[in-house]
Amino acid sequence: MGNEPFDFIYERWDGTQTPIGPDGEELFDEIRDSLLYHGDVAAALKKLMSDGFKDSDGKRTGGIKDMVRRLAERRREILSQHDPSGMVQEISDALDQIILTETEAINSNISEIGDRSDTASQQSWDRLNSKGLELSTMPSNPASRIRGLKNYEFESPEAKQAFEELLERISQELLDNFFHSMRHSLESQSESGRAQTREMLADLNNLISNYRQGRETGAQFSEFMGKWGDNFPSGIDSVEDLIDFLAAQARSTAAMFNSLSPEQRRELMDLSQALLDDLDLGWQISQLSDNLAPFTGPGTPRYGFYGDQPMGLGEAPEVFSELDELSDLEAFLRHVSSPADLADVDLEQLEKTLGADARQELEGLAKIASLLEEAGLIANDESKMVLTPKGIRRIGESALSELFASGAASRLGDHALSKSGIGNDLEYDSKPYEFGDPFNLNITKTIRNALQRSGAGIPIKVVPDDFEIEKTEKLTRASTVLLLDLSLSMPLRDNFLTAKKVAMALHSLMKTKYPKDDLSIVGFSEIARHIEPHALPEVSWDFVYGTNMEHALLMAREILRFQEGHKQIIMITDGEPTAHILPDGDVFFSYPSSPETIAATLKEVMRCTREGITINTFVLDATRELRKFMEKFASINKGRVFYTDPENLGNFVLIDFLANRNKIL
Repeated sequence: MGNEPFDFIYERWDGTQTPIGPDGEELFDEIRDSLLYHGDVAAALKKLMSDGFKDSDGKRTGGIKDMVRRLAERRREILSQHDPSGMVQEISDALDQIILTETEAINSNISEIGDRSDTASQQSWDRLNSKGLELSTMPSNPASRIRGLKNYEFESPEAKQAFEELLERISQELLDNFFHSMRHSLESQSESGRAQTREMLADLNNLISNYRQGRETGAQFSEFMGKWGDNFPSGIDSVEDLIDFLAAQARSTAAMFNSLSPEQRRELMDLSQALLDDLDLGWQISQLSDNLAPFTGPGTPRYGFYGDQPMGLGEAPEVFSELDELSDLEAFLRHVSSPADLADVDLEQLEKTLGADARQELEGLAKIASLLEEAGLIANDESKMVLTPKGIRRIGESALSELFASGAASRLGDHALSKSGIGNDLEYDSKPYEFGDPFNLNITKTIRNALQRSGAGIPIKVVPDDFEIEKTEKLTRASTVLLLDLSLSMPLRDNFLTAKKVAMALHSLMKTKYPKDDLSIVGFSEIARHIEPHALPEVSWDFVYGTNMEHALLMAREILRFQEGHKQIIMITDGEPTAHILPDGDVFFSYPSSPETIAATLKEVMRCTREGITINTFVLDATRELRKFMEKFASINKGRVFYTDPENLGNFVLIDFLANRNKIL
């Protein structure tokens, strides 16, 4: 590459230059519900990786779940095509043909002797008959036949050549099954090739044996790779890499043997021993298998083939290697827990298996965390992903927008203020001055009134009738405590996510429309606890069944005791009270609700009522018992009770909140 300068063209953005891929805010909107449901950024990211997402163009990026499905489909496709019994049958058929060719040659030679009775002819006839008998009485299994034919003197040159070629091919294929991903095939038949293979295996066994015994092997590994490295694929930079590579080969070979029937497995093992021992390689390969045993992992896979295409011994390494790669990749993807884990995926292997689109999808999944961080919506806090203030605001705004879009917009319009008075916040409106008004003079409008009255001229004469003052908004504060049921029944009845969305939407509404109002949040199950608004997205349900309304109302009352203005409690629940606090501080639980718990809860309702606190309750999945209790509840406090479902909860809460809020202005 030369030193030519790069040419860049800068153009004004006109809306057509659409960025490639999703942006952080689009991704964030996809995980919002998951964030709210689990209260965990890492869990939400994991779900997004699993399900996939849409980019800015609406194109769907498949997730890990889809990749796993495609891997499983590819595995089923392979298993439905092949029949591994063909490995042994192919050899058996070849031996049958060799014996047939030899038998035909024997019979042909006997026919040529004919009726001749001389001594030489008789000896030839006896010899040929003896060979025919030897062939006909050979065992049927391939290993025994090969051992027999090795010591047999062929009558047919064609049969002899075919047998020698078969031995060479089988020996090579057996070696390829042990070392099928080597860069270069291991020569088995030439004396020099066998000598090199034996030497390499001896060096390899010595290296792995020393490593297993905890000895320093750095220098020995370098020497080994310098001598034999051309036989291995790139990327092997340590003894550990070499062992991982060889262990994968061993697992693949073991899977091949295990996928045969017991009889076929025995025949193939006998055949391997017969041929490799003759090449003086059997012992070294056996030693290598023993050395690799601790690294191959527990258990050996067995693939259940059900196809009808015979698999030859020569094609088996490629088939089983792909099956192992599919299984390893599927197992890895099933255990991915964060986008960072995807850095360990072999992208080239993924592309080879599932295509270039899968590689692009996985690269997109790997970037989701960084895109969210760049957008300022999440941050890495001491190796833990957390929401930023911007992310929390966006969740609330999105939840509020969703409620508007669901039909609340028509009833959640801006409500004009009905009162004005002394305050600090300008309404950006004015009025003629009246005696007793604060003298917040609007200079511009006052001068304009003077000019309209007396005409242009200097000096401008101003009289009291020209005065116009700024109107100010009457500061009427309201304090609200939201009681959010976090008992286990909420997620079990699919009420939790909606209730949490409503809490986020209410918080967002108050921060934007009523910033001077106060909102506190109390979560309750077996006991109640105060929740800071910024921590609300991370709140999850409690793995308990208790619904302690009494403690929640007590905590809300204590919060409101120190607040000014209108005081109200909004409670969202799906269960009757089943727990309360005993005098000694312990929690009493009973289901169904006990009279003691009912009495303690209603007593706290009375205390709230005496302190001027209105309680409006939104009840999900109300039972008859819960309705009876809420009737007593409402008769004491005079607050309202709404029986609703998750679909309408948000509309009910926000509409009622705004209606009550505007009544006190």
